[in-house]
Amino acid sequence: MEHSRKKIAMICVIVGCLALAGFITYRNSRGPRTGVTSIKRGELMWVKCNNPNCGAEYQMDKRDFYEYVEKHMGPMDLVEPPLVCKECGEKSVYKAVKCEKCGHMFFYGSIRNDFADRCPKCRYSKDEHDRQTTAKRGN
Repeated sequence: MEHSRKKIAMICVIVGCLALAGFITYRNSRGPRTGVTSIKRGELMWVKCNNPNCGAEYQMDKRDFYEYVEKHMGPMDLVEPPLVCKECGEKSVYKAVKCEKCGHMFFYGSIRNDFADRCPKCRYSKDEHDRQTTAKRGN
């Protein structure tokens, strides 16, 4: 009688392990969310109209921005395509940065061979500041 209880217990343990292994395999087979789908709705980013007659500056949903870019960017394009401006209706809106130090709005990457978020007005870069802060903590 004792022998049959051990068999039943072993079978239960094996079935439980197989069920757990199946669940883990299923969960991992879906893979992590990457790309545009990993961006949560409601995350905002700054954009700016490059039309000299408009110059609108506003925030838009980050996921909407990258979905548009993904849909309209060609395989040979080196820069993101312009979005349609909600103010003037022209295809002239690009990613922008609002300087955390002076509040100046400028196009992302406007200073060549420098940090993409370097402000042309006050020369502040949050990316540079964050790197310096991280480097100081590491020492």
